[in-house]
Amino acid sequence: MTQKFKIILFSEVNSKFGMHYFERIYSNKIFEIKALVTTPKGKLCSYYVGEANPVDLEKFALSKNIPVYRPDNIKSYSFCNELKKYSPDYLLVANYQKILGENLINLPKYDALNFHPSPLPRYAGLSPFFWMAKNNEKVSGVTCIKVAPVIDGGDIVKQLPVKLTGNETTREVRDKLFEKSLVLLDEVLKDITKQSIKSYPQNILQREYFSKPTESDMLITHETKVNEALSILRACAPKPAILELNTKKMNVIAVSWSHQAKGVLYQLKDGKLYFLPETHKEEIL
Repeated sequence: MTQKFKIILFSEVNSKFGMHYFERIYSNKIFEIKALVTTPKGKLCSYYVGEANPVDLEKFALSKNIPVYRPDNIKSYSFCNELKKYSPDYLLVANYQKILGENLINLPKYDALNFHPSPLPRYAGLSPFFWMAKNNEKVSGVTCIKVAPVIDGGDIVKQLPVKLTGNETTREVRDKLFEKSLVLLDEVLKDITKQSIKSYPQNILQREYFSKPTESDMLITHETKVNEALSILRACAPKPAILELNTKKMNVIAVSWSHQAKGVLYQLKDGKLYFLPETHKEEIL
């Protein structure tokens, strides 16, 4: 009889990344999802708020009779002790923004694995899609690592490259990395079934860590160059970037090199562009 591997999945409750993983693992008859661990009640991952076709991992899990946990403190002894009853072979983490403690990392029979949509050790941390778009990144990738106390710092289990043009929006970067991440998941699941998981340390000298973007990361000023302004707009899309005016700030969602009746002509460090305010978004749809 083929061994069935018991999985506890960790993901944000509204994560489209997590939903792709949930569906893929659930449909694989060699794996059994014993429980879902997700965000506390009332907490959503900001990546997906306001997007069309929202997902609800809790609702999906319960429809499959899979227990759901939404702990406020995942490092507590009582919570870890609760999960022990499932005797998991693996913990799989896919877009879960809390740090697992040693008690959880050491809980599974084999490993706790984290799937991160970046070419670690580069773009560790939050919002890798935003930073890749803003940096005009052309060389990207997706990575499976062993969970470690250092955020996205565990040993690399498997990594797949992803080519970008350097002109993608955040959403376009995300779509490409999500697609490749499913290929990565399939390969790692195959390695699990063969019991052939291997790993190697990350090169700490190449580590890049990014935090969640702040207003200053989305801000265009008179000191911003034209190419930088375009990169910021792509990184913010479909949400607006912020244009700094003399006495206020304006949300902007597009640019033009020629005169626009409702556009704002703005002097950048090395040129001028017409910026279209968010209030006129319907005019470019």
